[in-house]
Amino acid sequence: MNPIVKKDILNVIEQTLSIIKSGNLFKLRELSDHVIHNAAVFQDKDSITIAVTIYSMSKIYKTVKDLDHVIVSHLSNAKEFLSKGSFNQYEKEIKNMVKDITEKDAKTKFYINEVLERAQIKKASKMFEHGISLGQVADALGISLWELMDYVGKTRIVDKFEHKTNVHDKLKFTRGLFK
Repeated sequence: MNPIVKKDILNVIEQTLSIIKSGNLFKLRELSDHVIHNAAVFQDKDSITIAVTIYSMSKIYKTVKDLDHVIVSHLSNAKEFLSKGSFNQYEKEIKNMVKDITEKDAKTKFYINEVLERAQIKKASKMFEHGISLGQVADALGISLWELMDYVGKTRIVDKFEHKTNVHDKLKFTRGLFK
């Protein structure tokens, strides 16, 4: 794992724990947006996973009372494993956290899976907005390119891109090559 990404994820987990303790769960969404920047720059799955997980938590839990104490212990353990350099243990802890959240009851499991899928697609569109191709983003997140294209098309992200080169200049350059 890239040391910069590791440091940022540790910081994000620490901030997440602080947000949970303070009860301001709406700040989790802002925090997940911060993490997606690293995912776009370094294109690593760890940043994507933690961003999607935190974003999902922000959608699922409306109050601290809803939040299970298990989540806090998983986050604390994940932070400890990552700081020690036990990357496999860190990944297992994050997976176990998501698993424990989904096992609360059948409705919660269905809802969380839906939120995770939507969160992945939304965060993927943010990565695309940062300049990573749709194919790379879909592959990194393990989501369908068609779902991602559908979402990006609805958001009109593509319309925001500026075309920096002029077509006439390109033609002039190309004609100059063949003279």
